Parts: sequence; structure tokens; C-alpha cells
Amino acid sequence: MTIPLFDSHSDTVHMACAAGKPLRENDMHLDLVRSAAFSPRGQVFSIWGNPKTDPPMFAPVMAYFERELSENSDLIVLCRSAEDIRSAQAAGKCAAIVSIEGAEQIECSIERLREAHERGVSVIHICWNHDNALTGSATEGQGGLTEAGRRFVEEVFALGMIPDLSHISERAFWEILDMSDRPVLAGHSDAASVCAHPRNLTDDQFRALARRGGVAGLNLSPRFLGRGQDVEAVVDHAEHFLSLGGEKAVGLGTDLDGVTQLPDGLHGIEDFGVIYEAMLRRNWSEELVHDIFFHNLNNFFMNAL
Repeated sequence: MTIPLFDSHSDTVHMACAAGKPLRENDMHLDLVRSAAFSPRGQVFSIWGNPKTDPPMFAPVMAYFERELSENSDLIVLCRSAEDIRSAQAAGKCAAIVSIEGAEQIECSIERLREAHERGVSVIHICWNHDNALTGSATEGQGGLTEAGRRFVEEVFALGMIPDLSHISERAFWEILDMSDRPVLAGHSDAASVCAHPRNLTDDQFRALARRGGVAGLNLSPRFLGRGQDVEAVVDHAEHFLSLGGEKAVGLGTDLDGVTQLPDGLHGIEDFGVIYEAMLRRNWSEELVHDIFFHNLNNFFMNAL
């Protein structure tokens, strides 16, 4: 049986660009050949950088990705709409969606945001791990949106882009939900009730996300998992979200190539069947596991785009 897969967060494109490695086949957590074992397939690729130490990375990484898309058009297609996603998957290709992880990568600029959207970016994190000119972050402070941040988020919604709230402060999370009734994403965040990491979602946040038609992607970083930091811990987080009524609101947001360590038993995307089997061992239906692995995020992007 072929397992379907939609993953709402990986840093593979950025890290492959930095290392001078191809996307088709490499020794990283993810490459296009290994990921082709899953079908239908969708993947959000993020472009990020540490704003404390690095210059904005959007332009060089996007240029790298555009070259890789052209050279590997037999396996992957950039998608900006629901029709793009349908077409890519019908052709047996990975439906690729581009995310900017931290508005610092486009200088926190509305003009740069519009340019990024024109080049195919569909998802935007308002900040990364640090407070910036737009908002407070989850890990550095709990400040809300600044006036510039509100204007920036208004433009995000006006362009039809999707805000990813995984890195944002809790105060700003609620402020953004108050600004629009459109579905939003927490692309790589686990459950704070299972592991009290500031990047994880509280029960109230997850319930609000689910009511809005949003999805939380399960992050494989052991720091966010707690407990045994293994595959069973990943399933524990999923189980907690399900207990909150999240059958249609939990997916995979693995952070492949954005973490230095994966849970025990996982080495890369080729091992995701281990997570699939662990979920089935909880006596969950195959329909529910398919929803977590694919349908919830696929439906989210089909609606949001």
C-alpha cells in the first residue's frame, strides 16, 4: 500500500541551498526521490535564516529553488492554487508550496511581501524565534503585533496568503485570529499540554485553530516532544489534539532538515511509515491516519488557496 503524505514544514530547500546539494537525491532528511514513495504528495518548503547573524536569505534561496524546480519537473511542481495542487498530484508529482519563515527574510516589508507573493510564496511566518519590527515571538517575548505588524498582516490576508502562527507570540496569535475569519496554519507546533515548550500550542489555541478550519502540523523535534522523544511521543501529541476535537485539524509538520535530531527510529522521510504504523497500533482507523498524514492538510491548502 502506498501511503499519502502532506507535510506542512521542512527546511530542506534552505539547507540544501546552503550546502550546495541537489534536491533530487541527497544525504539529508528529505529528497525528491525518497519522497516519491509517498503518493499523493504535498510539501511546504520554508526559507528562513537567523536574523541575528545572517542577511535576508529569500532571494538566493528562492533562486536556487526555482532552478531545482526546473531541473526536476518530472517529480515536483510549484503550487499557488487549489487547481495547481490537484494537477500536480494527478500527475504523480509533489505539490510544492513555498513558505517564508520569518518576515525578516523580506525585511519586514510589505513591498517585499508583494514581490515574494509574485514569485510564488503562499505562506508567511510573521517572525522566527526573535521579536521583530512586526510582532513578538513565542520564544523571546510575548509582545503582540505592532502597528506595522497589523498593516503587514492585513496585506497578507489581502494577497490571499496564509499566515503560519507556529513562531508567533500567544498574544499576537489571538490578535491575528481577530483580524480575519480565514483559516490559518500552525505548520510545525506540538501540544503544550504534553510538552510545555513555548513553541507548542495551548489547548485553547488548538481549539480556536480547529474551529477556524486551520491545521497544526506535528513537529518531530525531540525538544518539542518531551516524554520519550520517540515515535510514540509523536503519536501522543496527535492523540492529545484528537482529544480536543482535532480529527480534521492535525497533520504532519515535521521540520525535516530544520532539526539536528529526529525521534528514535527515524532517519528521514523514508521512515515515515513507522509513524503511520504507530498510529494504527493505537487502534485508530486507517481513514483517521490518512487524514493526519494527508487529507487534513491537503484540504486546508485546497480551501485556503
